[in-house]
Amino acid sequence: MSDVNQSSMADKANALKEQASEKLHSLSEKAGEVTDDLKHKAEEVWEKIKSGEAKEDLSQGLGHLKDEASEKLHELGDKAKGLWDKVTGKHEDPA
Repeated sequence: MSDVNQSSMADKANALKEQASEKLHSLSEKAGEVTDDLKHKAEEVWEKIKSGEAKEDLSQGLGHLKDEASEKLHELGDKAKGLWDKVTGKHEDPA
């Protein structure tokens, strides 16, 4: 009976070994696909950098941020002036 248990355990071990091998193969294929995808995306980014397209995109984005910041500074300046006028008693009367 001991031989039957050992044989059964050996069969289970072999089955687990085969499952692990299949999973490892599957993961290896997926890793290869991810690697290829990352390589492709890195090449696209590098081409954008080399062509200057990324610099243009960044420049446009920064220009937009600069405009927004300038507008906000102007608004804050107006509010600060209004507050200063109130504090110092220099109210402007709208005519």
